[in-house]
Amino acid sequence: MFCPCRKCNNSKLATRENVWKHLINRGFMPNYYIWFQHGEGYNYENEASSSNSNFQNEPVDHLHNQHRYHQEEQMVDNYDRVHDMVADAFVAHDDDEVEEPNIDAKKFYEMLDAANQPLYSGCREGLSKLSLAARMMSIKTDHNLPESCMNAWTDLFKEYLPEDNVSADSYYEIQKLVYSLGLPSEMIDVCIDNCMLYWGDDEKLEECRFCKKPRFKPQGRGRNRVPYQRMWYLPITDRLKRLYQSEETAGKMRWHAEHTQTDGEMTHPSDARAWKHFNKIYPQFASNSRNVYMGLCTDGFSPFGMSGRQYSLWPVFMTPYNLPPDMCMQREFLFLTILIPGPNHPKRSLDVFLQPLIKELKDLWSTGVRTYDCSTKTNFTMRAMLLWTISDFPAYGMLSGWTTHGRLSCPYCNGTTDAFQLKNGRKTSWFDCHRRFLPINHPYRRNRKLFRQKRVVRDTPPPYLTGEQIEQQIDYYGAQETVRCGGNWHVPGNMPDYYGVQHNWHKKSIFWELPYWKDLLLRHNLDVMHIEKNFFENIMNTILNVPGKTKDNQKSRLDLPDICSRPELHIKSNGQVPVPVFRLSSEQKSVLFNWVASAVKFPDGYVSNLSRCVEKGQKFSGMKSHDCHVFMQRLLPFAFAELLPTKVHEALAAIGAFFRDLSTRTLKEDVVEQLHENIPILFCPPPGKAKNLANVEGSIIAGSLTEETSHFTSYYFAPNVRTRQRAPRRYDDGGVAPTYAVAGVPDIFSQIGRMGGKTKEVWWSSDEDAHSAHTYILLNCEDPFMRYFESLFVSQVQEAIPGISTSEVDKRKDRHFIKWLKSQVEYEDPDYLIWFHELVQGPLAKVTISPMYFSRGFTFHTY
Repeated sequence: MFCPCRKCNNSKLATRENVWKHLINRGFMPNYYIWFQHGEGYNYENEASSSNSNFQNEPVDHLHNQHRYHQEEQMVDNYDRVHDMVADAFVAHDDDEVEEPNIDAKKFYEMLDAANQPLYSGCREGLSKLSLAARMMSIKTDHNLPESCMNAWTDLFKEYLPEDNVSADSYYEIQKLVYSLGLPSEMIDVCIDNCMLYWGDDEKLEECRFCKKPRFKPQGRGRNRVPYQRMWYLPITDRLKRLYQSEETAGKMRWHAEHTQTDGEMTHPSDARAWKHFNKIYPQFASNSRNVYMGLCTDGFSPFGMSGRQYSLWPVFMTPYNLPPDMCMQREFLFLTILIPGPNHPKRSLDVFLQPLIKELKDLWSTGVRTYDCSTKTNFTMRAMLLWTISDFPAYGMLSGWTTHGRLSCPYCNGTTDAFQLKNGRKTSWFDCHRRFLPINHPYRRNRKLFRQKRVVRDTPPPYLTGEQIEQQIDYYGAQETVRCGGNWHVPGNMPDYYGVQHNWHKKSIFWELPYWKDLLLRHNLDVMHIEKNFFENIMNTILNVPGKTKDNQKSRLDLPDICSRPELHIKSNGQVPVPVFRLSSEQKSVLFNWVASAVKFPDGYVSNLSRCVEKGQKFSGMKSHDCHVFMQRLLPFAFAELLPTKVHEALAAIGAFFRDLSTRTLKEDVVEQLHENIPILFCPPPGKAKNLANVEGSIIAGSLTEETSHFTSYYFAPNVRTRQRAPRRYDDGGVAPTYAVAGVPDIFSQIGRMGGKTKEVWWSSDEDAHSAHTYILLNCEDPFMRYFESLFVSQVQEAIPGISTSEVDKRKDRHFIKWLKSQVEYEDPDYLIWFHELVQGPLAKVTISPMYFSRGFTFHTY
């Protein structure tokens, strides 16, 4: 139907619910008394001739009004964006008909009034009290500004805008105005010893059911009661519903089901075996592509930094996997769901804090929640499930219930591990535990010298246990639920039988309460970045012989003779410790650090300034996980090529290559299988939002809620408004400049970027280099002409030399293809375009080079 609002003016078709929303936000168009565009007719008998005249002229007036409104459309557009923001945040829709919005009417109309209220008399339409508040909130979160700075800005606006302006007087007023656009959060009282939550049936208790300690601090008469400890919970349901309320994200929530998957490749979790296994078991859930698949991740951090006081905060994040790969891990889609308060480590009591989330996940699985999808203009029952968790190894133990330290710390080996304790080092060692994963006939299994002495390995890998088998094992040993035992447990006797001897189950994880948890193929994942950082630190500390951190220490040398035959590393009778082949000398360290500090150059923003991570020429320090990730994958494969013996260098390079193959954006199943087979052989040879450090948990939650609100409002800003999501690239690369203004030119002739710095002209170093570069371009140019000539060349070679091998054909391509192609394509031949002729003729002998090149927003250093 035609929409009779002030903007559409009966010139645009819209659905009934959109017409209703437009009329609420914009009002009716003027002078539209008889709804002739909607089927209302005229009573010609009762109408005067003047009325008939008006009726006949109505379409002309309508066209005139339409032209006028199109001129004002850009001005009204900003006005409508703010109204759409309010409506999307509050309005609930019905499948069949438009009804009263299912909202708190007072909040809705207060926000609508703020959206309608001009900033000052005579201001441009679209500038309202609410739009200014939303913009200021967005600026605060994008640039992490303190409240004092925001108060200074509000004072400035109040002073410089006209006298009758209605801008906010303070940041507190901005918060009050935009608060209704935010999402809910809850504060839940917690026992001071993390035994239980004062929540649900226990909400009114005043002392802990387990330790009997009081809930509240002693206060004077008439004062508010303050609990000893609180946790923060941000319900996930409302945050998932908002993804469907905004047009920016609603349609993309079906990407996981609508994208085209290439067989044998994984570019998204939905391509993985675990996802497909779940869909096969629960086809009804999978049949609705709008149902949400989520992952949970958690890790502890200190808000005061490494040098501050001991303080452990544990945020729990949830992220939806329905979105495309480039959105899944964006900051705005990592939902902070739980903040476990410090300063103490939660340890086994993590499940106590997860109770509200698990209850909400069970509700989302069983009954779901009614949700409006603005991309399809329909309501549906949204259900959600938790696909897996992601954490480092210590947090793995807290989430799964399997203790990750001691001899039985490997959850995959379960109780069949070959780990042992070092006699002198007193630590658990997994040396030589990997041979059981080799093929049964591999020669390494029978080698008695290179591994643990006089040991032949005939064991097979431990069997894969299904979820049902694992749950049966937990119940068999009597592992109890933490929630029923009281947090960290006060009675040591509560530990299951044979703990530390046959198994390491210290509890039954709360995740087993989820009805589908036992059916998942993969329940807990280890974060590769953490593992990669640990590898990097251990390798570098050992190669650089960092005191106190190297693994090649006095105790390890004393343990060596009892474990394996390495006489060249054994401590001599006179106490002398031989220098190993994998240790760098002082001169070699200087070469390595100078190379990293001055010669290694990455695109701007790709990695930290590694020169600042070199500490007094002795070790690397201050490197973040991403820095270690880059070093492992990009530098380690060749960093020690000239510093260490070939075998040592090749072993280190293989580790770097393994992590690089594992971290690629597109994983191929055959490559993963190959990595799985090679890894045993290979090893044979949040948040920064805390402003108020006196109340760090509340400060982080406040910052997170503010960021959620500002991110939602930024969807409705005009396209020219700069936000963090719309930030321009750091360097202007000049865009894509085609060399030829004709159709069909290959991408090779498009200049993506521009030169920077002082340019100079150089000649090719040799004719061989020019020939190799030209051949490579011709054979890799995806152009029909070039593919035709390549196939023609191959067929002629095969006809001239019957039975010639493919490798010989490739060699002839490298040597003769250019000369042959030039003879086939004459420069004067009009059948071929000029760019094709120039491509065949080859590059210029003299070229222009520059020290920098700006492309795709990055700076590349060329020399």
